[in-house]
Amino acid sequence: HGGHRAVAGLAVREPRPYFPSMDSATTSQDAPPDRPETAEERRRRLTWQAEQIAAARVSAAAGRVVSLEAVEAWVESWDTGHELPQPRSGR
Repeated sequence: HGGHRAVAGLAVREPRPYFPSMDSATTSQDAPPDRPETAEERRRRLTWQAEQIAAARVSAAAGRVVSLEAVEAWVESWDTGHELPQPRSGR
């Protein structure tokens, strides 16, 4: 799919670019990707990641999950002319 999608009900609050190297900046607001992140940027990134993981664990423990197969089928249907409805956990 050609871009980010806002999906209601997920624990992630905002999309973040992916950089394979952990010493790269993870947000365009913090640092350009052509230089290593500062100690403060790393602290903020790790804090944000820990908060997101904790929120996801709470959500999963409450039963708010969907199968990988349902998500994959939904994503594969994007831009096909017969997009499937967003999968829901039923909770």
